[in-house]
Amino acid sequence: MLVVRSAPQSRPYRRSPPRIDLATNQSRRKKFAMTTIHTSDPFISTPQDSTAYWLLDILWVVHATGEQTQGRYSLIEQWMPQDAFAPPHVHPHADESFWVMEGELTVEVGGKTLVLGPGSLGHVPRNHVHSFKVTGNSVCHILNYYTPAGFEQAVIGSARPAERREMPPRGLDAPDSPQVARFFNNYWAAQADLPWALLTFDPAN
Repeated sequence: MLVVRSAPQSRPYRRSPPRIDLATNQSRRKKFAMTTIHTSDPFISTPQDSTAYWLLDILWVVHATGEQTQGRYSLIEQWMPQDAFAPPHVHPHADESFWVMEGELTVEVGGKTLVLGPGSLGHVPRNHVHSFKVTGNSVCHILNYYTPAGFEQAVIGSARPAERREMPPRGLDAPDSPQVARFFNNYWAAQADLPWALLTFDPAN
């Protein structure tokens, strides 16, 4: 059987803006070129080989880094004590998602209050100021997902290796400690009151 299809109507050609490799902060590309797409190697992350850290009264376990995922995403598991919180801050170059496994987490973003219980997922697009607090009566256990990868390096570079696979002693990091200052003043995370934090990132420039 012969099938005749009409030719599609032509559309104005629109040139896509140049792209930038956010995961490694490479120079912006001004010209287009054919490139080879590389995929990451299969890997498994277990509790035994994932590195644990202490920072801000939180136990962080980094399960996937940009090095493992070719910069596509990172995955961090966290245990946060009751009343733990993060002040208003922004991730200029990464989208963030929270998936709550235990406890309750309240996220403030874009004029909305998101109350996340077990099994709930909350999503914060990049460049959106947000804060969160553990509002339940117990430890909050979450998975924290960032795309592209990179934020995990802020954790690794600011936190201290966990001495035990348990939550750190309360008050281990003072609010004005150098570790906390580094954590909220870098390429991947910044307190919202920093003058550069809310600059719009334009990949076309």
